[in-house]
Amino acid sequence: MILWNLIHGCHRKSEGCRHCYVFARDEENGIDTNLVRKTASFTLPLKRDRKGQWKIPPGSMVMTCFSSDFFIEEMDTWRGEAWRMMRTRDDLCFYIVTKRPERIIASLPDYWEEIKTRVYICCTMENQLRLEERLPIFKAAPLVHREIIVEPMLEAVNFKGNLDGIDSVTVGGESGRDARPCRYEWILDVRQECMEAGISFHFMQTGGNFIKDHKQYRLHHRLQIQQAAKANIDIVSR
Repeated sequence: MILWNLIHGCHRKSEGCRHCYVFARDEENGIDTNLVRKTASFTLPLKRDRKGQWKIPPGSMVMTCFSSDFFIEEMDTWRGEAWRMMRTRDDLCFYIVTKRPERIIASLPDYWEEIKTRVYICCTMENQLRLEERLPIFKAAPLVHREIIVEPMLEAVNFKGNLDGIDSVTVGGESGRDARPCRYEWILDVRQECMEAGISFHFMQTGGNFIKDHKQYRLHHRLQIQQAAKANIDIVSR
């Protein structure tokens, strides 16, 4: 996987953004995260090395805009250029995560049909309120690949059987010193829904404040990922 942070900066959108790692890191470095701007990597997909080879190798999955939101309002100025780069690099796939599904349809290019099989869009839904708000809007967008992330998972959520058209669900607790609690039974409930829907499920991380069998665990980030993997509860749908 290749990281393409073509812009930097964002605005807190909902409850899951409270302890955003981008804001925390920028604050440490004296950077105003609310100032959204292009980065030096904006044209990365079109860059070549000294031998004339693409810097992003053909066949790569490109993790796109992970220090902002691709559908944030400020990106309206530059999004057309970004879509054109994705169109030009028809040997790549692009993975985009958003908290703004209401802006997807209006932001798609005229040639969406040409590139849609190579664009994977994932919507985050951290609690039941945001799930019920965002899921219908997300499902209405004309996407080929739809994924959901429930992270940071702030409470138990219930999809109520509305996972048709969704490829996979990823769940995870919140990281950081002030991480809010995540309970293992919440994770298992979502897993059960994915199993019943016949879709993939991924337990990404426990979070830094994890509760299992009535015991609380404070975990370093590396252990959060290790313990989630150790649970061995992922589902890979074929």
